[in-house]
Amino acid sequence: MDMTLISKGRIGTGSKALRAALHKAGGRPSAALCLGVLAFFAFGSVLHAAFGAKSAGTSGAAFLKIGAGARPTAMGRAFTAVADDANTIGWNPAGLGTLKEKNEFVAMRAELFQDLNYNFFAFAHPTKKWGTIAVGLNNLNVTGIEQRSADTDNPDSTFSSNDSAYTMAYASKIQLERLGFAPFVEGSGLYAGGGLKLIRQTLAGETANSVAADLGLLYRLDNRPLSFGFAVQNLGSSSKFKRTSDPLPLTLKFGSSYRFGENWKWSGVPNWEQSVKNGFLVAADVNSPRDNDPSFHFGSEFTYGWTDVMASSVRAGYETGKARQYDSTATGVSAGAGFTYKLFTFDFAWVPFGDLGDTFRYSVKLRF
Repeated sequence: MDMTLISKGRIGTGSKALRAALHKAGGRPSAALCLGVLAFFAFGSVLHAAFGAKSAGTSGAAFLKIGAGARPTAMGRAFTAVADDANTIGWNPAGLGTLKEKNEFVAMRAELFQDLNYNFFAFAHPTKKWGTIAVGLNNLNVTGIEQRSADTDNPDSTFSSNDSAYTMAYASKIQLERLGFAPFVEGSGLYAGGGLKLIRQTLAGETANSVAADLGLLYRLDNRPLSFGFAVQNLGSSSKFKRTSDPLPLTLKFGSSYRFGENWKWSGVPNWEQSVKNGFLVAADVNSPRDNDPSFHFGSEFTYGWTDVMASSVRAGYETGKARQYDSTATGVSAGAGFTYKLFTFDFAWVPFGDLGDTFRYSVKLRF
């Protein structure tokens, strides 16, 4: 998957023709897009060979799979290469490095099936010279779980479950020129980021603690509307209750995104320092968890600026693999919308889960 053309800190003379071809391809969006599609499906094939459903159901801390933010969820969870707001702490930490000047705060509430409540919070602070630092909290709380010692109508008692992950993350743009490397495409940007998670789970009075790391890369062509992202999530120790130990849901992700239109730089991210706020964004991810088959994720977002201070977005997405788990023709589909006024944004997402019912996510984002 990794094509290395750099040797001893420089691009060798034998690769000059290839570099020129890549630069030329960057001038034509169709060629660049084809390259991204080929890389996307090639990576999916590699993941399918390395991971599979043979380990299904063997991971602990499953709440880490739920996802952060209404906007990424509405886009089919295809966010690895979009990664352009504070939500990215839960998808690809490298995207935090793209945030500029203003702080961002995101809060999400998810109403899931069977009285499950899920909350997500994130705060990102971009510094002037040293990248972006961020903190996040994921929490899943379940109350009123019935406990029985025999097959009876009435439970003996009830208990609760509470799962939380506390994240600290950092990301920055990699200055390739300072390291002696020349970028393949002039003006391109490479971002790297990482996050450390402290995971705490409680179940019927028992507690399990574990530590995990997220790592990510984001390659964004500043002069073309194409981005690539790669992330490794939940890399760490096992979650252990008493004598039972389960590995964390390790996941590998690769994604690409493309922004259409004259104003592609701002599609999906209203920026009031710029006069143009319309745009159309498409994204695709391939995800491979250690405990399931790889899945493909596709998302889209159209943003329209009504006035200089107000914009709205509509979103839709689809992810494969859910049809095997939930019996419904709509399983895998997601949709949502967003409304922005000045530096405040409200987002909404709808995700059906077959016979289990529909789930909804609501989030607010504030830039200051």
